[in-house]
Amino acid sequence: MICGKLVHLRGIEREDLQLIHSYLNDEEVMAWARARPDHTVSMEALEKEYELELKGEDARRRTFIIVENESGKPIGWASIRWHGTHSTTADIGLALAEKDKRGKGIGTEVNHLLTALAFDQYNMHKVELWTLAENKAAINSAAKNGYKIEGTLRETVFFNGSFHDAVLMGITKDDYEANKRGGA
Repeated sequence: MICGKLVHLRGIEREDLQLIHSYLNDEEVMAWARARPDHTVSMEALEKEYELELKGEDARRRTFIIVENESGKPIGWASIRWHGTHSTTADIGLALAEKDKRGKGIGTEVNHLLTALAFDQYNMHKVELWTLAENKAAINSAAKNGYKIEGTLRETVFFNGSFHDAVLMGITKDDYEANKRGGA
């Protein structure tokens, strides 16, 4: 378990797939997280996607359930991914599925927990994330944790009949260490 002040992150269990399934099939939850027009997923496809991770055999991703400390209830999910066993760059992502929990600093804390995990435990050199350019909350949250915008991917995501820009953000281990020391 990875503990913060507002939430903690715990590894997914098979029973969590039903919860993730409901999140992935919720139009409002997926409005900020999708990368394709059809965000829906079947339970069978979800089980197949997470099978290796549930067995502890996925060498490229760790998925967590975000649990609110105060209530003990799951409120979303998060992940850290890397492209291979020798990769030095990780990609993080999170979704707060419980809409009433947004805007309370939880996303910023989850971002911090994932970033610390990537650098302090997985010894990554760089951590990246992407979000839709109009997702100002995610951009601000990442910036609070030292991430910088590295580029805009113009018209790279298509849904609801139009193309949308995405923003790539990143932080290096040196920047992270400077932030920890209060230098940035």
